[in-house]
Amino acid sequence: MAKDAIYEGTREVRTFVDLAHGADVLIMKTEQEEKGSYYTIMSALLLTAFTFEAYLNHLGDKTIKFWEEIEPIKVIDKYSVLCKNLNICPDFSKRPYQTLKALFKFRNAIAHGKSQILQETKDVSSLDEPYQHSPKTHWEEFSVLENAKRAKEDVAQIITELHRTAGLGDYPFIHGVAVGSLSIKTPNPAVNPDAPKSGAPVT
Repeated sequence: MAKDAIYEGTREVRTFVDLAHGADVLIMKTEQEEKGSYYTIMSALLLTAFTFEAYLNHLGDKTIKFWEEIEPIKVIDKYSVLCKNLNICPDFSKRPYQTLKALFKFRNAIAHGKSQILQETKDVSSLDEPYQHSPKTHWEEFSVLENAKRAKEDVAQIITELHRTAGLGDYPFIHGVAVGSLSIKTPNPAVNPDAPKSGAPVT
């Protein structure tokens, strides 16, 4: 196909919106078929954690002049900076803020994963299969649908609070604006497509 036109456009990519949508899709798929969904739940939790961090970067860049200088700090510390800037006082002893610490403990355990030897001794039924009682890390135990849904709900609530307090409206999870146009290329009159190519015999 001939490339006879020029596209010109701009688009604001709001990464946190795509990540949030991805978490929604994974949770929905798990609700439809929960059996064998361990990795789907794990992924939903990670995308939710990434959503929060991406939103903090989105808001920080818009509201704090020195954001680039502090961007490498821990996520919870970034959140604290924004809260102070917006006069928000989160109570980490209750939801939704309480969920952040558990979510990022999970996220950090995955992001900085280490091999471990786990041991456990406990009373069980002789009718049980041994695999039912295999010791698990805290992040394995955290990977359940209830936690994924709770994290998604609470993170969305915290983001909405930040967005509203910053004066940006009540609906943060909206894709950025995209505009574009096509223009047909103007043929170069100096070029005659019917003219013989250089070196070709003229008949």
